[in-house]
Amino acid sequence: MPGLEHSSTSYSIAMVIEHVAIVNRDIASLLAALVARRLWDRVVSTADYKPRGLIAVSHALHRLGEANTDLERILSDCGAICAAMGTHAHPWFGELPASSWASFPGFHGAIHLKQARAISAGLR
Repeated sequence: MPGLEHSSTSYSIAMVIEHVAIVNRDIASLLAALVARRLWDRVVSTADYKPRGLIAVSHALHRLGEANTDLERILSDCGAICAAMGTHAHPWFGELPASSWASFPGFHGAIHLKQARAISAGLR
């Protein structure tokens, strides 16, 4: 599938959900820092976003719900996101402002929703 690293092509549905939860949690944290004009003290590496695959789907969904609540809260203040002046480096795309980071959850989630649907279709 376009947009997936080769290492993520063998994920289970629980792993897909776990991965999206980890990413959404950190994007919410990063955006909160940029909006508050603080540095986010993490270097973003794709290795940090690999699911461990040790949790059940129900637990992964719970984590995703928590991450999405935090993400919705910060994304609801579009003015603050657009006004944020700081940037943070993405491992593939380099330094990005808050407004670019705010666009990631939608298309990233769409890629992995397509992946989860393909996994589900294969299970039938």
